[in-house]
Amino acid sequence: MLITIGRQYGSGGREIGEKLAERLGYTYYDTLLLDQAAKHSGLSEEIVARYDEKLADKWMNLSIGMHRTDDPHQLPVPLRAVIGQFEAIRKIGQAGSAVIVGRCADYVLKEKQELLSVFVHAGMEHRITRVAKRNNIGADEAKKRIRNTDKKRAAYYEYYTDAKWGETANYHICVDSGFWGIDGVVELLVACVQQQTGKAAS
Repeated sequence: MLITIGRQYGSGGREIGEKLAERLGYTYYDTLLLDQAAKHSGLSEEIVARYDEKLADKWMNLSIGMHRTDDPHQLPVPLRAVIGQFEAIRKIGQAGSAVIVGRCADYVLKEKQELLSVFVHAGMEHRITRVAKRNNIGADEAKKRIRNTDKKRAAYYEYYTDAKWGETANYHICVDSGFWGIDGVVELLVACVQQQTGKAAS
């Protein structure tokens, strides 16, 4: 089973992914994915991280069709970084059970039958409280970070896919972590995985 987790900033998606992977005994990929993307792209991990879930300068057209070449090293660096991430995700999808957070993984792996795509969201006040506490900052700064990060994630996702970030129709499950709590979401997703894997085995 492959589980992808898209998430609003401050909703606890990363923590949910970590706990879910631990409960299920799956491999967890978040920043670990950057190392593999670097290997696939031939770039350093620092450069891959620079474009992680962020678009490059808007003036740069990064469409693959605009850069037709048989040599991937001739592509713009931001595009090489993204292609490296997507290739790493595809390899992970072939390797076995895993939980992958962000990076358009739900889109990259959408043809997989053994996929459970999840989007974690929460109310703004809940996220402000979480981000402020985690980063030891005020509520206004937390709200600013939330808006900026969500904007970047949405722009990245929508640029490199044909889908809208956070739209319910694009995921198998959309869950409110503010309502369910982190552990509640984990329990919910464990039950979903057990139901799906049991269906596959029967």
